[in-house]
Amino acid sequence: MTYRVTDPVARSVEHEIHGFRVDPPCAAASVVLLQHGLSYSAEAWDFLPEHGYSYARTLAEAGYAVVAIDRLGYGASTLDNGYAATVAAHADIAHQIVQELRGEFEHVAIGGHSAGAEISELEAGLFDDVDAVIAMGYHQFPSTQFFADFITGDIPRALHSDYEYFLGTPSRRAAMFYTTAAEPWIVAADTAAALPTPSGEILTITLQPSRVLAPFVRVPVFLQLADGDRLFPSAYAALAAKSFVRSPSVTLDVVPQAGHTYMLHRSGPAAGERIADWLRSRPETPSCEPASS
Repeated sequence: MTYRVTDPVARSVEHEIHGFRVDPPCAAASVVLLQHGLSYSAEAWDFLPEHGYSYARTLAEAGYAVVAIDRLGYGASTLDNGYAATVAAHADIAHQIVQELRGEFEHVAIGGHSAGAEISELEAGLFDDVDAVIAMGYHQFPSTQFFADFITGDIPRALHSDYEYFLGTPSRRAAMFYTTAAEPWIVAADTAAALPTPSGEILTITLQPSRVLAPFVRVPVFLQLADGDRLFPSAYAALAAKSFVRSPSVTLDVVPQAGHTYMLHRSGPAAGERIADWLRSRPETPSCEPASS
């Protein structure tokens, strides 16, 4: 599927945002817009469905329509100048897609992993047009190790070229994203699928604008972190939850025996089920029920 969006800066310019949609076996009243993190694409949400690694299908089976996009500059959503893909641009584009989804669905939830969570929080804080936020593998307190890698590696590479390889090398990326609890063949498949990251996003996410915008999120938030995350440690979960001072409800969930890309760890599928259960528990995001045969 394709969304045509207006460039947030050059309003006369349009971009095509590509992705996929999964519908439940019933007439959905709610839709979940999913946004991937750095070096990923929409495929992250339906990576190995035959082995149970598909948050998109888990949510659809729970009664939600799911839209997963290649954010601008990733995958099929091509962009010639990677410096133009800033976090502000991503949030504006997400807002445009949310508005289009509002024309079809009564309820819209927005969620993302890592940088996708940053974008989701920005969208919700800036535009106040979603019913729930799902922030996965992300908060405003990065580890010292990751911060050092980012400052000394990713930023210099981003200044040198408009696209860069997040975390520098495939082996470093795998070490930071996974724990020994992950199956090696899955780590290898994910590493092989890694994409270049737009440098505009690298340079503008450094200050984490969600630090300022999180207090303006006025809807329920589900904050899910992994206990072995080397980028955004779960030790700061309670502190991160306090960022959403105006949210009526902040639910914390810690994924056991998993690293940053916890969706592809053995405990990942169960974590996806907990997201679905949370959505179903919220009156703001009702699920549909399959028609009786």
